Amino acid sequence: MKITLQKKFLTIFFFINVVVLFANATQNFVLDIIFKPLIVVSLLIYLFIQNAHKGKAVVFALGGLFLSLVGDVLLIFHEQLFFMLGLICFLIAHLLYIFYYIRSSEFVSTKKLKNKTIFILLIIVYGILFCSFLNDHLGVLKVPVFVYTSVLISMNIFALNRYGKVNDKSFKLIVIGALCFALSDSLLALNKFIIPIPLAGIWIIAAYSAAQYFITQGVLSTATINN
Repeated sequence: MKITLQKKFLTIFFFINVVVLFANATQNFVLDIIFKPLIVVSLLIYLFIQNAHKGKAVVFALGGLFLSLVGDVLLIFHEQLFFMLGLICFLIAHLLYIFYYIRSSEFVSTKKLKNKTIFILLIIVYGILFCSFLNDHLGVLKVPVFVYTSVLISMNIFALNRYGKVNDKSFKLIVIGALCFALSDSLLALNKFIIPIPLAGIWIIAAYSAAQYFITQGVLSTATINN
């Protein structure tokens, strides 16, 4: 039953993503506004079907997904006000993911991640270099983008910090998801503030959808073990 549900979900999730990517490639606003929110909606429904919503920590992950959904809708519209509001939604979503990472790490680590300090330093250096690169192109959005980047980088660090505190599958899935989020947001910032990227919408959405999918699967993996 569980395997069948997983296969059906993957089929539906894949179809939604194909339509969203097609909408971006053809600049079809109607398809975009209908199907883009379904990326996160489908993940929320999947978590509820799998009864993964009952854990105490999962409420933070659900909140992160819900705020991401609101942000998705806002970012469909390209005016600066909607961009700012979308940025705020995703900033809060990342904070909620951080709270989830902390609350879902229920046991004391008996293992240490090899080269963890190096990984963390690389993530921090990337954030600093990326902000420096964007600095002269942000205008009035400089402070909001810097704050957002700091929270995004923190979200990746807290994902790494789950090593040994949750099962290996959940750790790996959520780290992959966090890194995909950084990739998606980096592409979005480069495309918006620096230089237009060919087929930018496709790459951004593909990385973003992968991020939310892997984080959700990581949440589900933790919930399954804990239950």
